Amino acid sequence: MPNIFEYATSELSQDAMIAWLMACAKPDEDDAALQEMGQSFFRFLLERPCNNAERAVLDRDGKLARYDGAGVVSEITVIKQHQKVDVYCRARIDGRSVIIVIEDKIHANLSGNQLERYRKVAQSDPTEAHYIKLIYLKTGMPFDRELRDVAKENYCQVGACHLEGFLKDEPAKAVSSDLLDQFRARISDLAQWQRQAYQDWNMNLGQVQYRFAEKLKARLEIANDGGEVWQDSNIGGGYWAQYRFDDHHLFWRMDTNRSHLRMMVEPEKIPSSMNVYRYRDAFKRACGQAWERTNISPKSGETSIGAIPYPNEGKIGQNVDAFLDSIAQVHERFLRELAQLRADNAAS
Repeated sequence: MPNIFEYATSELSQDAMIAWLMACAKPDEDDAALQEMGQSFFRFLLERPCNNAERAVLDRDGKLARYDGAGVVSEITVIKQHQKVDVYCRARIDGRSVIIVIEDKIHANLSGNQLERYRKVAQSDPTEAHYIKLIYLKTGMPFDRELRDVAKENYCQVGACHLEGFLKDEPAKAVSSDLLDQFRARISDLAQWQRQAYQDWNMNLGQVQYRFAEKLKARLEIANDGGEVWQDSNIGGGYWAQYRFDDHHLFWRMDTNRSHLRMMVEPEKIPSSMNVYRYRDAFKRACGQAWERTNISPKSGETSIGAIPYPNEGKIGQNVDAFLDSIAQVHERFLRELAQLRADNAAS
């Protein structure tokens, strides 16, 4: 049987499944196994941590608190797209009024101040809930910086791997449902794809590029280089990430569909008595045989002065630490070459 979720790939389809899982918890559900799965889904959500706080919820004062109940649901109303909240749930749990807000995504990223707005929707709800549980559910691959923003807003993160664990464990496994089986398979595929991407260090993926750039920054700052990681997407698709240093004048750059790590410079920031070709030669000396020629555009806002190929055609894999070590050595030699170049230029 074809999996419906190979075709129902939108976030609205995923919203519907999440709402269905919650609705199964209704006390009048005829199927006891289905009802127990729904009840356990609420417990799964309530147990999610945030900012090192276990079972994190917001209390009536809007402060982070710990939910200490057993998670027994006696009343439930699930609404899709309530004031633009993907899944909005009012429930009676352990005799307490609880609102659950779920911002649900697959591959899209956060936009604007939507997390803050959705929290305010719950806080202004006329039921005046005892607790609010904020959930950021993303089954696609999130960015590390995205998850930091989520935590700042006191949302509890649920990823594909977390959801896969729930769907593969009891009591979800005890439910006989083709729909649930197909959803489980879809989520498992997404989780496995993510695990493999990070295991491979696949540099064609923006999330992996960003994590690599952060790792590069941490490795190079041992030498007190300072610097900052930037990331955005190219016109026409594909992400790029940069580790900028030397007052953001120079940067290591990684791009989707490129098989190498580039060293780039902003030509307008080079002293007028020097030029981009001297920078290229300094980088070439620092690289040795690892250097690859790239096109130089002396008048452009950014230009490459050389590149180093990734191992394994961009799937660095277990070689990532050794590759970072080699980049760090090139980086330090390049800084020494630049220091000499600038000293010679000042003396002439």
